[in-house]
Amino acid sequence: MTKNFPSEVQVLRVLVADDDESVGKTFGWMIEVLGYEARVAREGTSALSIAQSFLPDVVMLDINLPGMNGYEVCELMRADPLLNKCTIIAQTGWSQPEHLERSKKAGFDHHWVKPIPMERLEKLLISLSSQKNAA
Repeated sequence: MTKNFPSEVQVLRVLVADDDESVGKTFGWMIEVLGYEARVAREGTSALSIAQSFLPDVVMLDINLPGMNGYEVCELMRADPLLNKCTIIAQTGWSQPEHLERSKKAGFDHHWVKPIPMERLEKLLISLSSQKNAA
């Protein structure tokens, strides 16, 4: 069941890109339960394609995606005037200092190591939603 927001509230759009179908679907459902709109992609090229039509406010992007990895997708989103303002979160199992540095250079706003607690995601989405609706 999704939350009912007043009509003047702009609901965030969230794109989840993860090659593990169950992870992507689960995050998509959880985001929708929180009252946000979600789309799910399973590889880098489709994540970029979906993003260009969906225009997400937030992208949860696995690094180890087939076809085009998360670093490449993030760099292309940052170069796209329609996507360069969205919040991009690396969601990955990779936590070594070189992974953190590489995600920072690619343009990620956050680097989260799986498993990601739902409370952490919810807190960020509430904050971003408040910022969007205050603008």
